[in-house]
This record gives sequence, structure tokens and C-alpha cells, in this order.
Amino acid sequence: MPVELTPALLFLIQAILLIAGPFLLWRLSGLKHVAPMVVIQILFGIALGPSVLGNAAPELWQPLFARESLAPLSGLALLAVVFFAFLTGLHLDLEEFKGRGRAFVGISLSSMLVPTLLGGALGWWIVGAFPEMAGPKADPLLFAAGFGICVGVTALPVLGAILREMGLIGERVGRLALGYAAVNDALLWLLITAVLALAAGGSGGFAGVAWIAVLGFAYLAATALFARPLVTRLMNRIAPDGDVGDMVVVVTCAALLGSAAVTELIGLHYILGAFVAGTVMPRRLAAAILDRLEHFATLILLPFFFTLTGLKVNLDLAASAQWWVFALATVATILGKVLGTALPARLSGESAADSWRLGTLMSCKGLMEVIVLTILLEAGVLSEACFSAMVLMAVVVTALTQPMTLLAGRIAGRRAGHAGAS
Repeated sequence: MPVELTPALLFLIQAILLIAGPFLLWRLSGLKHVAPMVVIQILFGIALGPSVLGNAAPELWQPLFARESLAPLSGLALLAVVFFAFLTGLHLDLEEFKGRGRAFVGISLSSMLVPTLLGGALGWWIVGAFPEMAGPKADPLLFAAGFGICVGVTALPVLGAILREMGLIGERVGRLALGYAAVNDALLWLLITAVLALAAGGSGGFAGVAWIAVLGFAYLAATALFARPLVTRLMNRIAPDGDVGDMVVVVTCAALLGSAAVTELIGLHYILGAFVAGTVMPRRLAAAILDRLEHFATLILLPFFFTLTGLKVNLDLAASAQWWVFALATVATILGKVLGTALPARLSGESAADSWRLGTLMSCKGLMEVIVLTILLEAGVLSEACFSAMVLMAVVVTALTQPMTLLAGRIAGRRAGHAGAS
């Protein structure tokens, strides 16, 4: 007697596969010591998509992961991205930037701007050589700007996970890398806001872009001047001893969802509002809020986002343009991030080993890259073919971050040893 695949049963099967599958693979196969879990989750999502499972077993893929069966997952995927953006903002402690000095500021800016400019130049060439890579709303300049941002991204939370796995989280090089990544994230949202404003205001010309920009800056100003002190006073009242109870969790979730709704309403992406909500939370509660929300968001919600992302990835072995974009973007990312970080770090007085390790660490992409790519795909800046190539680039570069860092430290240390011996 054939089993009837009801909507509820289909959802439960999908949920089991997506939540338990990548985690068990990561923990039980030994991959835990090779790559961060986010890499395995992305690859798992791609494997369930049309590129792999859809080609290998279409009769199995069709009822489980065809587009029409994914509607119940879309809301969970949206929540996953909203919570992840909020947690990223929560990781960003603006006080950490005070008193760091000119060298810190210079290296932070260089580590983001050099690869972004290199990626922008590459994007300008790609849109001329492979026009099918541009999305339906992108002119050459907009595509180049979006492509450059994708090359310049560093994933702060995933970088933290890699540093913990390597035992560098408490060392100076680890703290510097996290500081640079935090500045990168702040710059990222400024740049992505500008690109989204251009994409959203394309039909209204300069006036539409200017209006969205004005609303966006007004919202940021209102957040800093009014929302931050209001949230601080409210949290002081409901959590005077720093204990994050149910009331704090509900208020926090309402604040982040409300902030996301406002930015979506004014024409920017909801993820920007969620990120801003994370930055206004009182720092004394940040660690406790992370402890309450981070594991659920990353282990339970995010796999749903990865699945929908993987199902959008369609790699065509015969499409040479896709593979050119993947290869060139990978090279540009590694070169731009490594040189844009290591050279100014060395000039500022850092050791050769630490300079090159900082450069390789900053090339980490992770989930932040996938979110940015998804935003640009939905905004019509990237085509589905370009999106697929760039997701693959993010996976490869993130997987290479740890071995590149270990290799850079060994080579620099060996050279220092030879120089001392001579």
C-alpha cells in the first residue's frame, strides 16, 4: 500500500533531513576538523538541489524538493536570515573600535575596499564578456558594484567559529581578525544599502534612489537617537540583574522583527533592519541573548535557508561562463583579501606570520556571503547563473580559509627561522 505524502508528512521529512543531515555528517565523518559546519550545510543544500539530487534521482527529488513543495519552508528561511542578521549585529561591539589607532582603521578599510574594488573591476569585465550573468534590473555599473561587494565580504560569525577551532580566538591575531571583520560587516551594510537603493529606485531614477537613501539614513538616525536609549531603559527595567528571561526574549524578537519590517517598508531589505536591531541591544545583555538564541537559529532555522539556497543553485557543467565566473571570483577574493589585509598589516609593524595569517583569515565567506548573494538575486542584480557560481565560490573559499591560514603561518615561520639561522 503506497504511503500518502501529506503536506504535514512532507514538511516533517524535509525538516528531519535538513536539520539532522548536515549536522550528523559534520560530526560523525571527521569533517568537523576540516571545515566549519556552515560549509557542510551549504554543500548539503546544494546536494539536495536540482544540480545533484535532481539529476541523479529526479523521481525522488520531484516530490521532496520541487519548487511547489517548498512553500512551507519559505517562512522559516526568512526567519533564519532575520535572526542571523540580528545575531551578526549583536556580535558587533562598536566600543571595540575605540582607541584602536590609525593602523587598525587603515587595515580594516583596506581589507574590505581592496577586494571590493578588484571585484568591481572584474564584475565590469564579466558583464561585458558574459552579459547573461547580470540580473534583470542591473545595468553594467550596478552589476559591477554588486559583484564587487560579493568579493569583498568577510563572514564575522563563521570567522569566529574558525578561530575557535584553530585555538586563535584568544590570541592577538584572532582578536585583530575579528575586529577587522566587524568593520567589514559595518561597511558591507552601508554598501549593500546603496546598491539596494539603486536597484529599487531604478524605475524612479535619481529621485527614487535619493528618497530611499533619505528614509534609510533617517531610520538609522532615529535608531541611534531614540530606539537605542529606549531599548536600554526597557531592558534595564525587565532585566535589571542581566538575567535574560522569557520577557527579554519576546521583547528582543519583537524589536528585531519590527526593525526588519520598517526597512522592508521603506524600500530597503528586511535583513538590514534586523542587523541594525542587533547593534542597538545593550552590550551587557549581548552574551546572554546570544546564548538563548544563537544555537536555535543556527542549528534549527538556518538549514531551511540553506535548502532554499541550494535549490536555487543550478550548476551546468557545459556552461563555461559559470565556471569562468567561479574561477575568477575565487582568485579575486583570495588575492584581494590576502593582499588587502597582509600588506598594510606588514607595513604597520605586524610580523610576517601574523600579517599573512590575517590576510588568509579575512578571506572567510560563509553564510554572510550566501545572504548577500540571495539579497542581490532577489533584487535583480545577479542572474541565477551568476548566483550559482558565486555560491560555489563562497563554499570553496570558506573551506580553504583554515588550511590557507595554517599554511601561511608555517611558511612565514619557516622563513623567519631561516633568516635567524643565517
